[in-house]
This record gives sequence, C-alpha cells and structure tokens, in this order.
Amino acid sequence: MNTRGIAQKVVRNTFFNMIGHAWTIVVALILTPLIIGQLGIERYGVWVLVGVVTGYFGLLDFSVANVFIKYFSEHFARNEKKEINKVLNTGLVFYALLALVVIPLGFLLSGAIVNFFKIPEDLRNEAAFVFRLGLVMFIINLWFSGFKTIQYSLQRMDISNKINIAISIPMIAGTIYVLKSGFGLRGLMVNQAGVICLTGVVDTLMAYRLFSALRFNPFMFDKKTFRKIFSFGYKMHIAKISSMISWHIDKLLISYFLSVGMVTFYQLGSAIVDKCTTSVLLFMRALMPAFSEMDALNQRNKLIDGYVISTKYIALFAVPLFIFIIISASDIMMLWMGSGYERSVWVIRILGVGYLFAVLSGVRSIVLQAIARPDIEMKAGLVAALLNIPLSIFLILKMGFNGVVWGTSIALLASVVYAYIRLHRLLDLPLLNFLKDSILKIIGISVIAGLLSWFLTLNVRGLFFEPGRINSLISFFVFGILFSLTYFALLILSKPFRKKEIMLVSSYIPSFINRFMVKLSV
Repeated sequence: MNTRGIAQKVVRNTFFNMIGHAWTIVVALILTPLIIGQLGIERYGVWVLVGVVTGYFGLLDFSVANVFIKYFSEHFARNEKKEINKVLNTGLVFYALLALVVIPLGFLLSGAIVNFFKIPEDLRNEAAFVFRLGLVMFIINLWFSGFKTIQYSLQRMDISNKINIAISIPMIAGTIYVLKSGFGLRGLMVNQAGVICLTGVVDTLMAYRLFSALRFNPFMFDKKTFRKIFSFGYKMHIAKISSMISWHIDKLLISYFLSVGMVTFYQLGSAIVDKCTTSVLLFMRALMPAFSEMDALNQRNKLIDGYVISTKYIALFAVPLFIFIIISASDIMMLWMGSGYERSVWVIRILGVGYLFAVLSGVRSIVLQAIARPDIEMKAGLVAALLNIPLSIFLILKMGFNGVVWGTSIALLASVVYAYIRLHRLLDLPLLNFLKDSILKIIGISVIAGLLSWFLTLNVRGLFFEPGRINSLISFFVFGILFSLTYFALLILSKPFRKKEIMLVSSYIPSFINRFMVKLSV
C-alpha cells in the first residue's frame, strides 16, 4: 500500500471522527447543566465518583481491549482470517473469566467504597446501587468492545460514528425522561445500561457484516495467542494506569481531603479540557491501524515520515485550541454554567497546560504501540504515576483545591519528556530538530496571537460591557475572532509546512482548505 492510499484512509476516517465527536460535545454541553440542575451538586459528584471507581476496576483487564486494534490491523493487512478469530475469541474468554472475579469483588467492596469517599448518609444507598449496576455494565461494555474493534481495525470509522450518533438519540431521550420523572441517580444508570446493551448488539451485528469470516467460538481460545496478547497488553496497561491516575485521581483526592461537592467543580473544568483533548485525539484514532499496517509491511521510513508530518498537523490544530480555552476559561464557564464556578476556571487553565503537551505527544504513543515497543510507553506511564500521587497529595495539603491540579500537570509534563527522549533515540531522529520543525514554531505563533488578542479583548470589554453572561458571550466571540485572524495571519507569514507535506493530503481535503494550506508552505 502506498503512502497516499494510507493518507486517504486517515483523512476520510478523521473527517467522520470529527463529525461524531462534535455531536458528542453538543450532547454533553446540553445535558450536563440539565443533570446538575436536577440532581444537585452533591449527587452529580457521586455520579462522577462512581464512574471513576468503576473505571479503576477495569484496570484488571490488563489492556486487552487496546491490543485488539494492534493485532487485528496486522492480521487484516496480511489477510490472516484464522488469526483474527483466535485473537478475538481468546480475548472474549479472558473477559468472561474477568467478570467472574470483578463483579463479586465489586459487590463485596461497594459498601466500603461508599464509606471511604465520605458520601453523605442520605446518598449512600443510591451510590451503592449505581456503583453495582455500573460495574456490571462496565464488564458488558468491555466484552462487546472486541466486536467494536473490528470497525476500527478495518478503518471504517464512518460506520462507528454513525452508530454512535444514532444510539445517542434514545440515550438523550431516556436521560431527559428519567430526570424529569424524578428517578435520579438510579434512573440515569438504568438508562445508561440500556444504551450500552443496545450499542453492543449493534456493534456485534456490524462486525459480522464487515468480516464475514468472523466466528464466535470460545474453544478457539489459544494459549500462545493469549501469551502474545498479555505480553503486549500488560506493558500498555502501565501506561493506561498512568492515564487513569492523571485523569481521575484528582477527583478521589478532592473527595477524600475536601468534599464530594468539590468534585463537581473539578469535573466541570476537567470536562472542558477532556473535550479538547478528545477532539485532538480523534485525529489520531485513524493513525493506529494505518501505522500498524506500515509496520506489518516493514515500511519503517514511511512510518517515521508519517510520525513527523502527523505531529505537525496535530500541533496546527491542538495548540491554538488549548491556548484559546486557557485564556477564555472564565467566559466559557460563565456561558455554560453561570456564575459561581471560579474553581472550575482554574482547573481548565492548569490542566490545559499539562494536557496540551500530552496530546502533542499522542502520535508518539501510537508509533510506540505500532512498532511493538509498549515497554517505553509503560515506563513513561510509571514516571507519571509515581510522580502524580505523592505530588498531588503534597500540593493539595499545601495549596488546597488548585494544588491537586498542579500535581497532575507537572507529572504529565515529566512523562512526556521521558517518552520523547526514548522514542527518538530508538528512531535515531534528533529530538530538538523534530520539536523545532513540528511543534515549537506553532506554539510560539499561538501564544503571541493569544496574548495580543486577549489584550485587545480586555480593552473592548472594559469600555463597552457590564459584567455578566452577555458580557462573556460578546467577549468570547470577540476574542475568538481576533485570535483566529491573528493566528492565521502569523501562520501565513511563518510558513511552517513544506510543499510535500501539503501535497500528501491535498487530494483529500476541500479545495478552499487546500488553497489556504498551500499558503502555509515553502
């Protein structure tokens, strides 16, 4: 397969990922204020904590789900149908055995978990019910993920996003119904359970349609295949643990050291950062099967070129996005939730810095998985995990609410630096030259554009508008327009791309975007 063919797949799949993700953002922005308004600050905090704790039980899966894409993509590239079925059925048998351990353990510990996080007495029965049902549904969703991965491995993100959008309609209707009917936390979890089951059934049927040779047969469990999956998976698992610690440990620490209500303020701020992070990562979702395919066909030079060019394109979008939300955080929270959420503003600003650098190194993570070097990603995860917990505890005791957020950002930065150094030594690719070529110039342009636009917006805002939601709305759009114009003007002046990098995707993007991209090249 040539590079342009792979580029076509990546661009097409990224387009569908953008549509699907934009829809999820709209849904979340609409439903979150409704849920908080109906449940209240404390119950919403419980809802968040239940999701966190349930996710930590998922650590017992040893990241088998992440391994599916790697090996499915390789076997599809080689047309090894029997091996695909071995990997799938071996993983499904493992999930079934995992359920026999996780569900009884979770039910047994549910009372202790509810007590540990100091959930108010009148909410403990609700919290225990939601946690138990959530744990069961988590395992069911994990089991169905093997079939979902068929869509990703065949690089059919168009189908996966259409399914997600279609199923979100009954999810939205069910959420509104259970909240308006007064079913509270229990109703939300039952609605979510129904959505997960429906999604799993549809994904399974679609897997059989896309891959007619698919066979569900537990007797195809293969010890050699399991050792291969486990050997790759446990190394990636350390990185997964690190990611979960970075994203969720703050909520647990806030609940334990401060209060369950404070978790809501953290969740709202981190939700904005999460939406930006996943918006960037969706550009990378199409890279994993493509890079794995290159590695399977021994196209290492093309893979390195893809790594460099993909990072530059990611930076072109990610850096201004994060600079924008960091600077306009107060306006974002005022528009979304109203006044009284100043703590959430600082969560956006502090976490935004750490996650900006984390997403910029996202292509690096995909390359490590594609070339079967999860050990480097594992060690990078250990750096983040071992630094995050003690640093966050120390800083929350010294600084309070904001301290735990600083701990996470600092740990993320340390992990990114370590992983970059290791990968570039492996590829024999000078790190400093790579950073100058792909990231640093765009960071400089974005920071200059952001500060200049912020200064101009402050002056306009102070002269003409009174504080409040209308002020924030006008300020948000004025800053957005000024920032966009300044950023694009500086891009045209600096020309960060080469013509060959533009030509690689020029045939697969709209003509008006292509004409603009040509102006950025030398």
